[in-house]
Amino acid sequence: MKTLKLKTLPGMALIIGSFVMVNACNSGTTTNNSDSANTEIPDSAVTKSDAIDMNKDKFATDSLEDDSKRVVKAYASGLYEVKASEGAKAKATDADVKKAAAMMVTAHTKLNKQLRDLAAKKSFTLPESVDQGQQNDIDKVAEKSGLDFDKAYVDDLIDKHEKTIDMFEKSSEKAEDPDVKKAFTDALPELRKHLEHAKTLKEKLDAKK
Repeated sequence: MKTLKLKTLPGMALIIGSFVMVNACNSGTTTNNSDSANTEIPDSAVTKSDAIDMNKDKFATDSLEDDSKRVVKAYASGLYEVKASEGAKAKATDADVKKAAAMMVTAHTKLNKQLRDLAAKKSFTLPESVDQGQQNDIDKVAEKSGLDFDKAYVDDLIDKHEKTIDMFEKSSEKAEDPDVKKAFTDALPELRKHLEHAKTLKEKLDAKK
């Protein structure tokens, strides 16, 4: 086997030295572009699937297992709306979209608190964070800017609220625990208002060029 000697590679030391210097400079001047980079959810965070599994173990022989899953999914939806709308409140360019995002943060924060209180009463475990799929959806919208961002946020608002309303309607019908059933029933009028408001915003934005 041939032995490769350093003297047979002229300029190699200079190339390596230059590479190290470039990397050192880059490491000190990295641009933090949170709008385009995918955000990783820490492994230690309790997400929706984690909470469902934890409640399954806790209520394996109890009728509350299905109700706990309903509350976990509703709470995870609320976490998404708050996080997505916090970003939109800061980034939206349309004044009405900014106002709507702020309203969503306030309304869903309030609803999340009600669900936390319910969960504490029933000993349900809730997620601490959005899951990676939800975060990816937020990042996808955040990649856009200007009017494109406003439209994408409102479109997402409509899509997620339609799904959330469907989930709450089914849960209000199927929940066995009376407190859980009442929580879903009471939340529906507010969620329907959110959807109608988002649809009105979409009409306004679609009229813009």
